[in-house]
Amino acid sequence: MTAPLTSGRRPTAGRRLTSGRRGAWLALGGAIAVGSVAFTQIKLVLEQVSPLALAAGRVGFSALAFALVVTLQPWRRTPVARQDRLAVLACGLGGSAGFHLLYTWGQQRVSVAVGAIVLGCMPVVVGGLEVVFLRHRLTAVQVGGLVLSVLGVTLMSLDGSGGAGDGGPLVRDAAWFAGFAAVAGATVVWSAVSVTTRSLADRYDQWWLNTPGTLVGALVMGLLVLGTHRWPEYGDLSASGWVQVAWLGAVGSAFLYAALARAMQHLHATTTASVSTLVTPLGVVVAWLVLGERPAWPVVAGGAVVLVGAYLVTARPTVVRTEP
Repeated sequence: MTAPLTSGRRPTAGRRLTSGRRGAWLALGGAIAVGSVAFTQIKLVLEQVSPLALAAGRVGFSALAFALVVTLQPWRRTPVARQDRLAVLACGLGGSAGFHLLYTWGQQRVSVAVGAIVLGCMPVVVGGLEVVFLRHRLTAVQVGGLVLSVLGVTLMSLDGSGGAGDGGPLVRDAAWFAGFAAVAGATVVWSAVSVTTRSLADRYDQWWLNTPGTLVGALVMGLLVLGTHRWPEYGDLSASGWVQVAWLGAVGSAFLYAALARAMQHLHATTTASVSTLVTPLGVVVAWLVLGERPAWPVVAGGAVVLVGAYLVTARPTVVRTEP
C-alpha cells in the first residue's frame, strides 16, 4: 500500500449529505425559523397576559397539537419499552412544564441579559452531558465553536438591558439568586431533555416521543394557572392574541420539539443545540423588521460570533483517503 495522500484531499462517503442527514438539517432549519419568529410573538402576547398565563397557554396548545397528530396518524404510536417509559415521559414533561415553569419564574427575578447569558450556555451543557452519557467525542475545533456560541450570546446581551426583570436597577438579593438558580435549572432541564431525546430518537417517532409528557405538562400548567388565579387573563386576550398563543403552542413548541427530535435522529444533540443558538441573532432581525427595534453594535457583533461558533461546531474532521 502507498502512503496516505497529503494533498488533493477528497471527502469520503461518510461526509456526503445522505437523505437522512439532509432531512435532519431541513428539520433543524425549520425549527430555527420558527424559533426566530417566536421572540417577537412572545413580546406581543405579553402585552396582554402574564408570563405564566402565556406559558400555560402555550403548553396547552402544544399538547393539543401532539394529541391531534398522533390520533390522526396512528402509525406514529408504537409501544414504549418498559425501560424507556420514564425517559419518554421526561422528554415531554421536562420540555414543556419543567422548562417553562423554571424559566418563567426565574426570568421575572433577573434581567433579560442575565437570562440570555445563562440560557446561552446550553450548548456547552448539552455537549458535556452528551460526552458523559452518550460517549460523544468532540474535536478541539468543535469545543472552540461551543465557547464562541456562548461568548456570542453573552455579547448580544450587553445592549443596555442590564436591569432587573422589571427594568429597574440590578439588585443581587435573595430573590435575584433564586431567579438565577431557576434559569440555570431551566437550562439544565432543557439540556437533559435534548440528550435524552438524542438517545431515544432512533427508536420512536418524533411526535409520539413528546406526546405523553407534554399532555402531563399541560395538566400541571393548567392546575398552576387555576391555583394562582391567572385564568381570568385569558378573557382579556384579543383574537389576534389567541392566534399568537395557538401558534406559539402548536408550531412554536410542538412542531419545534418534533423537528428537533427528527434532527437528532441523524445529528448529535451538541450540534443541534449549538446551531439552534442562531435563533437569537435571527430573532433580533425579525424584531428589527416587525417592531422597529434596531439592534445595537454589541448585538450585531455577538450575532456574528454566534454564526462562527455554530459553523465550527458543525465541522467534521476530514478523512484522508489512502490508495490501495
